[in-house]
Amino acid sequence: MQALQQLNADYQAMNKSTQTFINVSDANRTITLQDLQLVSVAALKGFYLRQSLKFELLLDVFLEDVHSNETIAFRHSSSTTVVRMTKEEMREQLQQYHIDISDDYQLVGDEQRIRTLMIELIYLVYANQSLPFATDTKRYTAQVQHELVPLLTTRVTIKRILEIAIGVWYTRFTTGHQIPSTEDKLLKPTEELHPAAQELVTQFGTYLKVRSKIGKAWLDTELRYGVAVCYALGIGKTTDYLSDLTTDNQVKMNLVIDQVIASYQNYFGQEMLPQKKQELMTLISPLLIRLQYFPPYDMGTICDVDFQSRAYPIHTAFTKQIIHELVSLFQYDEDHMVAMTFSPLLNAFIKVLPVSDILPVITITIDLIDMPALEDYLKQMVMQWHALNVVITHEFTDQTDIYLSNVMLSQDVPGFAWHAIPEWSERLALRQLIVDLTLKRFNEI
Repeated sequence: MQALQQLNADYQAMNKSTQTFINVSDANRTITLQDLQLVSVAALKGFYLRQSLKFELLLDVFLEDVHSNETIAFRHSSSTTVVRMTKEEMREQLQQYHIDISDDYQLVGDEQRIRTLMIELIYLVYANQSLPFATDTKRYTAQVQHELVPLLTTRVTIKRILEIAIGVWYTRFTTGHQIPSTEDKLLKPTEELHPAAQELVTQFGTYLKVRSKIGKAWLDTELRYGVAVCYALGIGKTTDYLSDLTTDNQVKMNLVIDQVIASYQNYFGQEMLPQKKQELMTLISPLLIRLQYFPPYDMGTICDVDFQSRAYPIHTAFTKQIIHELVSLFQYDEDHMVAMTFSPLLNAFIKVLPVSDILPVITITIDLIDMPALEDYLKQMVMQWHALNVVITHEFTDQTDIYLSNVMLSQDVPGFAWHAIPEWSERLALRQLIVDLTLKRFNEI
């Protein structure tokens, strides 16, 4: 009971609301949940992380403004014993990712993973909060945000993650932590990159050179890291990201694309059109770059695969098959691969794969007595379900699979008799009927 009350209070604090999200009644026998769909799982996770000593300790070490357990304990109203135990627990977790906390309170180890870790965590914890960077770093990111980022994107979400990525990059760079040139394995030599990518290197260079005392080769590695970050986010002045990769990386990425194409042909019994192949490559290239070069620290918010299987059964089954095949190409187990790739791959397949080619047609007859406005509304409602292959007619024939009317038209053909705009439950029932018929026919092919 106390836990439920605290959870409700946390929801209210996180949303700055007085609304009751969890109500307990009937002598504590009934729990009513209200509007919990408005609460993001990621936002709740970030809310709790923001209050944890473990994260605060990690952030202190990342910013390199503490040098003893005593300082950390004093700052966060804790004890040195608790801080010491928390630090050792954190070290054990970080060491799984080739990261450690040094005796002088610095994050050391795989520099690329350190940056990816901090970008992910700061984005999760401070997505809608003031960022925790030092004043100098904030000035630098503000300048880059004002002068350079508008040339890359106008989208607020991408601007925000770029602001965090640049802040993490600048923090590590200015505290003497650079990526070794031996780890620069993603992109071709700078002089062989697309002109747009070379221009991006030059633009980043104007901001880093005046703050850098390192050699040209090391600086070039850092600038190329900036380009790689942009490519992993799917931004830049090109969409042909894969052609800027090294030959080995291009071979690996093309293996993935070829595997998808072959699986498409086997699964749907037809070849993928070249135009659709190009669209798919453009959509999933950033994902493949992230898998190859920016291995995530957190599995993230796991998608409800069961729900997607009910809503998009054929697309979901194809997506799961592709993920199973990708496991052998990347160094992740299948659970991690599902968590990282299921949603972006499913979204890409729903967007790119033409339902008119891969799904059987479901014919819906919409025929209402003297209600033309409702007829038009129902037609627009059905046609918004782009992932289904639906044809609308206004005459009931032998080809009708489902009817929508305000009277019963048949006892043999399933249908709905609606006299007003349908409620959400009624819409979902219609959609599920279309999905069930689609799946039945697809399996009969």
